This record gives sequence, C-alpha cells and structure tokens, in this order.
Amino acid sequence: MAALMAVAALGAPSALAVGSVTIKTSYENSTVSLNTSDAIGYGFTNTYGSQVTVTFTDTLPSGVTLDSPVGLTNTNGTVPARSRRRQRRTPGDSSVTMTVNVPAGTGTICTIALSISAGTPSVADAPLTDHYSNVSPGSVTGKPGGLVVLTNPTLDFTAPTNNQTFAFGQVFDANFSCAATDPLDSIDSFFGTDDEGNQIASGAPIDTVDPGTRSLEVDCYSAAGGGDFSESINYNVGSYTLTAVKTTKTDRVSFKSAVPAGKFVAELIDAKKVIGTTKLTVATRKTARITVKPTTTGKRLLAATKGKTAHVQLHVAFTPQAIGSGDSQISPAAATVVTRNLRLPIVHVAK
Repeated sequence: MAALMAVAALGAPSALAVGSVTIKTSYENSTVSLNTSDAIGYGFTNTYGSQVTVTFTDTLPSGVTLDSPVGLTNTNGTVPARSRRRQRRTPGDSSVTMTVNVPAGTGTICTIALSISAGTPSVADAPLTDHYSNVSPGSVTGKPGGLVVLTNPTLDFTAPTNNQTFAFGQVFDANFSCAATDPLDSIDSFFGTDDEGNQIASGAPIDTVDPGTRSLEVDCYSAAGGGDFSESINYNVGSYTLTAVKTTKTDRVSFKSAVPAGKFVAELIDAKKVIGTTKLTVATRKTARITVKPTTTGKRLLAATKGKTAHVQLHVAFTPQAIGSGDSQISPAAATVVTRNLRLPIVHVAK
C-alpha cells in the first residue's frame, strides 16, 4: 500500500484507483473571421481522488497559430514554471505542449487558455479540429474541438482616392461599400472615421473645412466572425490666401480673398494691441473684399508713433460654414488664420 501511495504522490493515478482524466478543447468563439485573434481553452476533469499531473501536445487546427502575446492563463490547476515559460516563448507555433497539475474534483475542475490567431479559412465552412498526441498518463482522454474560420468581407473604397486634393470648403461625398463573402457571415456595420474623429458615412461629405493633410479610415465589421477589415487614405485640403493687400494714406488696409461660405474676422494689430476690426459674413463661395480701418482709440495709438509709418500685423481669421447636415454635419475644428506684416502710413493730426 505504501508503494501505491508513493506512485500517486508522483502525479500518476494508482493502478487500483478508479476514475478518469479528460482534456476537452473549446474556443472563446466557435466561429471567427480570418486573421482574427481568439482563445483556445483546455478544460480538465479528474475523477480520481488525488491530483494528477498531465502532459500533452495539442496540434492546433490547420492555419491556427499561437498569438503574440500568447496570453497564458489558468484557473484552479497549476502549470509548472518551466512549462509556463516555454509556452510564453512560442507565439506563432502551431502546437501546444504543456504540463498541468490537475486537482481532483467534480466536473471541469481546471482550465487553461491561450491566445490564438486563425490564418486559414475553413473549407466549405467545415470546422477545423485540433489533434492530441504524447498524452501522459496514457489513460488520459483528449477530446478535440472545432473552429470555423470565415473568409473576410470585401471593402470597396472608391472615393476619395489617396492623395486627392480639394478646395477649402469644397463639398465632396465619400463612397465606399462592404460585403460579406462567407455564407455564414453578414456585415455588422461599416463606416469611416477621419483624423478629427468625425464619423463619415458613405454618401456623406468628408472634412474639407480644416485645411492641410487629412486622413480617412473605413472599417468593415463582420457580424458572425468578429473581424474588422479596414483601409485608409490621405487627402489634402487647400486653404485661402490674401490677395491685393493694400494700405492707404488714411490708415486703412484692404485685401481680397476667395473663400467658401463662412465668417471673417480681420484685425489690425499694433504692438499686440488691436487697433481695428472688421467682421464679414460670406453667404456663398466668392471673392470677398474687406477693408479694415483703425478705431478712434486705434488712431490715437498710431498718432503717437514716431515717423510716417507704423509696423502693424494684419490678422485674418476665417471660419468656414459647416458642411453636411444632421449626423453627417462637419464643423471646422477652429478658425483658419492668415497673417501679413505691413507698414501702415500714419495720419498725424496737424497741431
């Protein structure tokens, strides 16, 4: 009897013991999209009256590999440190080799889980199965599981095209579509998101009210497999310029600018002080003509300047009108500012 107890203590069930140990494969999701991360789990039952140390190799389903990071977790039972370190070093492997100390108990007493990624779709949506080998003790039964890997949706992103250029405030609608390619799959949702955080629907305008290089990413989500297929492009939005900038002998500054609908705030600044302001609302795209003249206080500040001219800055802020409507409306993140340094003739009052 002492000899039998010694064998049991080493982790192998006694020859006279009655019970069984099983390993059953399961997946976090039984259906996944191609190249989507998932988890493989091993559930252990042990009806012996004592702990059993189980060693096994599981060859993963065709095209399935350990993800990076492997993300090894376990509940109840223990994985010896050496086995745990080895498994954490093997992302990309197509098999799992592990030693687990399985305690005795009722039902599924111990679980082990690892992260996986599926790189090969199922043939005709038939489940892909794993295969157990080198199981010790030999009395342990392995029960493989099935994983269905769906083909990815297709994404047709036709507008805008990469590096396309648009005028400031130009109304241009995005155009893209998403379709399931697997009979078991459907599309959960698809939409675009730009670099300002605006959600862009197909048929809705893109952001052209913020000048510079913009980006737009379209994502297509699988309903059955949980996959996300995406495509991104960059596009460029022009700004506005100041033309025909003139100063007059009566302390005034005028300029022209071609802009979409929006609002101008033009200021004359002398030594960080605003000496004149003109505001103008533009109802439709056109070339606006604006004149800025000093206020009475501004004229007094200029008159105190020595010499015939003052160094001033023309500070122009233009806020384009929002484009689109409802949930598809896009407002500018901020006014677009253009400045020009000028020499302004000073009108000195005769004494």
